[in-house]
Amino acid sequence: LTFPVVGRTMAEAEDKRAAYDQLPNLIDDLSLLSEGLNFDFSGKELDEPLSSEDVAAMTGIQGIRNQVIEVTGNDTPTLRDFVDVSGRGRLAHPVVGGPTELADYFEEWFTTPACDGFVIAGTHMPGAFEDFVELVVPELQRRGLFRTKYAGNTLRDHLGLSQPIPGAWRR
Repeated sequence: LTFPVVGRTMAEAEDKRAAYDQLPNLIDDLSLLSEGLNFDFSGKELDEPLSSEDVAAMTGIQGIRNQVIEVTGNDTPTLRDFVDVSGRGRLAHPVVGGPTELADYFEEWFTTPACDGFVIAGTHMPGAFEDFVELVVPELQRRGLFRTKYAGNTLRDHLGLSQPIPGAWRR
């Protein structure tokens, strides 16, 4: 999952990133953590260590819990530790830049070959995908890394799949 922060220039993209970093509220972070860990944080103090029973009662995403314990080196971390380490509610490893910088990033990963494609996530709605399509896609197309034509009008056409026979699902 890639979070591109796109600007017409690097400076514009960095300004957008700085603005995004100011958006989350602590309550939003804690709500996402509570959901992800399947644990009610509402009665806990931000800087008070959780009990080992509390940590054991977190039955949700174990990777979040384990990462916080590993990074902090503490088996009874605080809520602040969970917020700071997990990054829930914040952009995770965004790629920041103008069209050229972002195209360089995607090209390097694609041609090395570290991956064979990307899942682009929006940093804001509406506008994130429009910015990417308007600014980055033309640069990727210029480099021959993004198609300029499609095989048809549907995903089935693009993948070269035949049309299903009407009613075949009933057989």
